[in-house]
Amino acid sequence: MSDIEFPVPPRPKPKPGSLPMRESRVDPLAGLNEEDRAVVIATWNAPTPWGEEPPEPLAPAKPTTTNLKKLKAARKKVEEYSAVLRTDAFDDWVRRCTETASEPREWTRAAPLYESYVRHAKTYGSNRPDKRLAKEELATETAWGKMMGSLFGKKRRRAGQYYPVRLKRDA
Repeated sequence: MSDIEFPVPPRPKPKPGSLPMRESRVDPLAGLNEEDRAVVIATWNAPTPWGEEPPEPLAPAKPTTTNLKKLKAARKKVEEYSAVLRTDAFDDWVRRCTETASEPREWTRAAPLYESYVRHAKTYGSNRPDKRLAKEELATETAWGKMMGSLFGKKRRRAGQYYPVRLKRDA
């Protein structure tokens, strides 16, 4: 029965200032001869390599915020104008190939509308240079969506984005 060990409760930690301080200090130079003592004291009293006081820590370089502010302002301006600026091919496609839907069930998904726009924009123009320019300025799906959003409201449904327009028969 004597083999059973009982856990010893931990001793409580002393509070700061509750224990008496030691009166005697240990001399770090104790045990050195006079010559070694002089070397250690001379080393302690020698000036530091950087002068009397330690150098100031270097502050991290701040990025030039003027350039960032200009860039942010330019991006904001592009965002504002992107919805307003529309290409001639887009305006012509809206005028010739679409009509406003009267009921929400007649609204058209964005994908067939964009495909119709691409077909129309490839043939837009009265001569070869105009047609070549229209092909070069063909709007991406994102740009096309912004142009559509500036003219029509859109509705998100399960199958995608829908616009309150429908394609004309031959478009």
